[in-house]
Amino acid sequence: MALKKNNKLQKVKNYLKLGRSFGTTNTWGAIFIGVLTSTVMVSLLDAFKILAISFFAHAYIGAINEYWHIEEDKKHPQYKYKPLVRGDVSKKNAKIYIYFCLIFAIILSFVFYNNYLKITIFGSAIEIPATVFLILAAAFGTLYTVKGKYISWAYDLTPSFGAGFLIIYGATTIGDITSTTIVAAFCAFMISVYSEWIDGMKDVDTDKKFKVPTTAVRWGYSHSKKLTFRDPNYLYFILIVISIDIAYSMPFLTKYVFSMSLFPELLTPTYFYIFIFVGVPIQCYLIYKLYGKQNKESLRKHPLLFIGTTMVLAFILVIDKIAIWGVIIILIFVLGWVYVFSLFGIQFSKDKLLFPIKKM
Repeated sequence: MALKKNNKLQKVKNYLKLGRSFGTTNTWGAIFIGVLTSTVMVSLLDAFKILAISFFAHAYIGAINEYWHIEEDKKHPQYKYKPLVRGDVSKKNAKIYIYFCLIFAIILSFVFYNNYLKITIFGSAIEIPATVFLILAAAFGTLYTVKGKYISWAYDLTPSFGAGFLIIYGATTIGDITSTTIVAAFCAFMISVYSEWIDGMKDVDTDKKFKVPTTAVRWGYSHSKKLTFRDPNYLYFILIVISIDIAYSMPFLTKYVFSMSLFPELLTPTYFYIFIFVGVPIQCYLIYKLYGKQNKESLRKHPLLFIGTTMVLAFILVIDKIAIWGVIIILIFVLGWVYVFSLFGIQFSKDKLLFPIKKM
């Protein structure tokens, strides 16, 4: 009886690993930021509804990525722990799980949020179901997995459009999009661009071998090369930071400096002061840290602080709606989710960046 129970538990763990469910709060965070920027006030119940949708939407993207790249993963010893590589989950069952997650995410979205975005095009009123934006996000995620990794710039842009659509989806689930929604969507887009770029920098040797056209490969980067102001990769990172900062500053500048009515929603200068005195110094530090010669480990750690800081700033953007305690609770939940999964051996990789495995 105990053996049967252990076998069932192991099967559940294998599918959680297959869908990379430890990272569900990444998808949840993007959608929930969108919800918080909407024209309607969010409820605690919405947070749980979005979590349920996010779980299956994230598992779909995670599982299809694992399924599509299984043959490549088999060639890398560091991926031997993956359930498809180990044979813990068959390709047939993985395919069933992929379809199940996609369909169930869409069903949950329709059941929980039967809301429509009303837009006018050439004088004609059009109503777009909120779920359409979730489907678009999934479509770009699928395109990235199937083709995007092997087409120049598509590697960077396809998942980034998906991230932007998750923000818009969140806003349309309970109300309409706002100017703050557009700012958050653009920031999510640029964060994803950074994520793909830094990942390509980290894995440049492997990507060269398999001819994956990342910016690092196209611009001739190698770990033996120093990053300087003459290197396009280093300038690219600075451009990403500046783009995020300009977008993030727009609500404050238009409302309080130029007295424009582009951001009529609830917004005080609080978010901007936190950004200037906390966010900008951290960004400057990360620009400094990236200067010079980098190795795989340093490039692996860089996004932990950059993405973490930018994610905090994203929630700070709506601090007037959720207060500082709301931001803290959300961050505890996001980190707690990853930590709990790591306790069961379900984590980002066997390296366990956040929670290292202790050698006995």
